[in-house]
Amino acid sequence: MKKMKRFFAFLFVFAPLFLYAKGNNVLSQLEGDVNSQITEAGASIASMIQTFVMVVGVLWFIVMCIIAYLNMEMIKTHAKSLFGAAILLGVIYGLAGIFT
Repeated sequence: MKKMKRFFAFLFVFAPLFLYAKGNNVLSQLEGDVNSQITEAGASIASMIQTFVMVVGVLWFIVMCIIAYLNMEMIKTHAKSLFGAAILLGVIYGLAGIFT
């Protein structure tokens, strides 16, 4: 009975490794799967960052248009910071696009 328990314990522990690898190296198969999962997760995060930057950029543009309509002098005073923010949004969007 003890040998039978030992056999089933051995089978339970090591059988999934042999079934998973299908005759190949288990660690290389696992490494490939982990790398693909990490790549997919990174692409998803980069896509979410792109979407967020796009939404912020559109809202920012709409707000700036409203402010320019209501108070043109304020836009003239803060022109450098406005262009800087636009460039920053573009750079973040572009960098996130590299990883998708």
